[in-house]
Parts: sequence; C-alpha cells; structure tokens
Amino acid sequence: MNQIILGDCFDQINELDENSVNLVVSSPPYNIGKEYENRIKIEEYVNNQYEILRNLYQKISNSGSIFWQVGSFTKNGYLYPLDILLFPKFIELGFLPINRIIWARSHGLHAKKKFSARHETILWFAKTENYHFKLGDIRVPQKYQNKKSYRGKNKGELTCNPEGKNPGDVWLFRNVKHNHEEQTIHPCQFPEDLVARIILSTTKIDDLVVDPFMGTGTVPVVAKNLGRRYFGVEIDSSYYEVAQRRISCTFDNNYSFANLKCLRDYVQKTGEDISKYKFDVQVGNRATEREKSKIFSEEYHKDEFLNRLELEENKFKENYQKNIIQTAFN
Repeated sequence: MNQIILGDCFDQINELDENSVNLVVSSPPYNIGKEYENRIKIEEYVNNQYEILRNLYQKISNSGSIFWQVGSFTKNGYLYPLDILLFPKFIELGFLPINRIIWARSHGLHAKKKFSARHETILWFAKTENYHFKLGDIRVPQKYQNKKSYRGKNKGELTCNPEGKNPGDVWLFRNVKHNHEEQTIHPCQFPEDLVARIILSTTKIDDLVVDPFMGTGTVPVVAKNLGRRYFGVEIDSSYYEVAQRRISCTFDNNYSFANLKCLRDYVQKTGEDISKYKFDVQVGNRATEREKSKIFSEEYHKDEFLNRLELEENKFKENYQKNIIQTAFN
C-alpha cells in the first residue's frame, strides 16, 4: 500500500485483497468530453461504472464506505443527473444508501434555456449496517454557540453540543480554480478539506483509502497527511507525474512544484527563498508567501453563499411585486 499506480483502474482494482478497503473516495469522469475522457453512449458509461463498482464492492470491508462524486450528463441540451442514473446500480450491488450530499457552488456552468448548474452530488454508500462513522473531528461551529435553555428541567444548560454541530448534507467547499493554492493542471479536482471531512469521519489511523480515478492525487495526499494508507490509480501519465510530485512535495527539473500549496509547504519546511521556484499553474509573475494568500473556511464560503442567495431573493421579490402591480393595471 501507500502507492499510486499508472494504469487502468479495471486492472488495478483486481489486485486489491477482498474486504481490505476501508474507504473509497472518487470522482469518475462525467462523460461530457473533458480532455481526460472519451465520450461514449450513456448506456455504455453506466454499464462501465457498474463493473467498476461491482469490483469495488468485493474489496470494501464490512465497516467500509464509498463516496462517489458525480455531476450531470448533457445530451442535446437535456440534463441527465448521473447520481440518479447510478443510484439503482449501487442498490443492485448490495450497497446501503447513507447520504446524498449536495456540494453547492456560487459559480458554475451558465445556461440560457434552463437554470444554471450550481451543485454536484456525492453519493455515500456503506457495505453493511456496521459502517464506521465518527463526528468528533468534523464538527462545525454552532450558529448560536452559548445558547441555553430558559425554562424546564434543563434551564440554564446548553441546548447544543459545545464542541460543534453535525455539518449536514449540504457542503460549500470552494471549487479549486484559478487563484486556489491547491490547483494543479487537472481541470476538475477535489478541494483537500472536502476529502479530509470524508476521511476523518469514516476511517481510523492506518485504514486504507482508495481512489480508482486519482487525477493529480488529492485523495492520496489527504490520506497520507491524516495517517491513513492510500492506493491511487490514474490512467493519464501527465496527471500521474503531477500526483507523484504532489505526494512527495518535490519539484521537477524545471524547479516547478505541482501546485502553489506544495511550494509554500516546501519553503515553510526548508526556509528557502520562494522566488527560486515556480509551480505548474502559475498565477501572476511569481509565487507569494502563504501569509499573503486568501484561504477561507467552509463556514466563510457558506456565509458568502447565503448572502448571495438573500440578495437574489430580495431582487426576485422586488420584481415579483412589480409584476403584480403591472398585472393589476393591465
């Protein structure tokens, strides 16, 4: 274990021992024609996914889980949510449905003849009812931290857990794009904190975490950082090379790191001059120190998202009232 492999996930999954995997976290290609995939008929795509999931089912332990993050497939302008197409396949294989998580974003694909896409989904299934889940390390701040009961037998006592609340099934982690320090050459990648929430809540130290569609290595990187064993597979050699540098936090012959985060980590550890190095997806003319970066928590993005929704709602109400008045006069 603790390795990433260049190859086809169909072949490499078979090399794993049965009941050895504690967690699978992955985002398979959406079959929308991205640079790393060949678009095929949707029926063939679903069948391929079924075969991968069937193999994974045999490898997942009785306390294990699988998190499958997907978007939507579009054909002739019509939308086919992949989680809805794949859900019956999970059930057919014997997986137990635990959560359907909404990963919401304030930005996304724009549309003219339908509402713009602003979320993707993460399907969480368990192998058995004895799946591992622990809230302790993933609680988020309570909205009212010190709220107390004002009557009854619990008067004066806290009405909520002082350590925080369950984060719920709507997540607002920032998408990894242009000015995100984790961005690599891959056009679609997980933010590390999203993966960390999954790993911390469903695994223990030394458990095995697998990603059969590894991309540039986000899941192995987070698993390693959290003391879990990892196994990743990637078929694209350029992404695989980036993942190798990212996991080892090293630079290539051009003194370039996989992303700005790796460069900042390296400089913080070694004390070297950051201007001596660069990173693959360069933003601006040079790398900046971490102190100058703008890294915000999920709670920050959640507040920003809710503020934006409130502005949109108020504007809609304003337009709604105008339409009522116009209709009355007509």
